[in-house]
Amino acid sequence: MTNRRQQLTTAWYRRSAVAVRVLAAVVGGYACTVALAGSGAQLLALLGGMARSDAVILAAMLGFLLYLVLLLWSFAERKLWKIWAWLLAGTLFGMGLQYWLTPLLAARTLIER
Repeated sequence: MTNRRQQLTTAWYRRSAVAVRVLAAVVGGYACTVALAGSGAQLLALLGGMARSDAVILAAMLGFLLYLVLLLWSFAERKLWKIWAWLLAGTLFGMGLQYWLTPLLAARTLIER
């Protein structure tokens, strides 16, 4: 009986670990990609001298590649905590950069008019 219970516990642990990894890859990777692509579009518009629409399109295209890389890396990394830590750090970095760049982009738009 104990051996059977141990097998069920081990099976449940492995399934939940896979589910959490999939959640990290899909949801965390998406959040990180959105934050970094948005801040990348703002950087391209401010520093690259691109039109806003062109910057958004280029950042969105690069975002697809970033999302693919994050998905593959999430399943290649052995430690689950590293996945969550890097995805959270990337998301916070991208969101912070957007928060910091938004007033600069708005000021530039007002000056150009």
